[in-house]
Amino acid sequence: MQLLPLLTTAGLASASLFDTRSTNVKRDSWGGSVSLGPTKSTIVNAVTTIIPGTAPSSQNGELFLWPGMSNGTGDLVQTTLESWPDNSWCGATTGQWCVRASVFGSFGQLDGNGSPVSGTDKVRIEYNLESDGQTWNQTVTNVETGVLLSTYARASGPYMTGYGTGTECDSSCTGTIAAQKYTGTKITLASADATFGDTIASAAGATYTGLKSSKGGKVWSMETINIPAM
Repeated sequence: MQLLPLLTTAGLASASLFDTRSTNVKRDSWGGSVSLGPTKSTIVNAVTTIIPGTAPSSQNGELFLWPGMSNGTGDLVQTTLESWPDNSWCGATTGQWCVRASVFGSFGQLDGNGSPVSGTDKVRIEYNLESDGQTWNQTVTNVETGVLLSTYARASGPYMTGYGTGTECDSSCTGTIAAQKYTGTKITLASADATFGDTIASAAGATYTGLKSSKGGKVWSMETINIPAM
């Protein structure tokens, strides 16, 4: 999979990509995105809930939806909702996504378990820096049922400075056919950064509402992020 972990003062730069799941994947296109970073501090917790919309009924390539978190040079912490030509590996049926917690770095792509997700499901994705100051724990749950969908933990260091969404289309994929909506996005920093909100950027028709901060700029939140269909 190709990812976009390079941070600029305008956020996660969609022009800078890494090949991950396959070294032979062709770079194609990106859908809408909203991002924040880099911060003058570091991120210690990030949480959002995505309603992914119906996945394409058939797939030519690989399509990914994800919120990602990185410092631009190290690991990229991300949970992905995935559409492949055959999604039966996670138990998904037509119109469903596969979701799994994941980390990309110099070691390649490492994944947690996968689960099927329907377009109307509310999928809560939380990244939390554990007390050792090194390990990021990803927890993915279905908000309405409480079912745990995927987890993954890896020591990626306390260096995350940017957070953003991605809509990624590889290998001439079939793009999204429905809009995505992220709700209740909240990013907690190790220390206050009153200017973090100034770094917000959006692309390809994506919009956001309700950007605000609390605790002097230590906690930042958005009510919604809306990503149009490709």
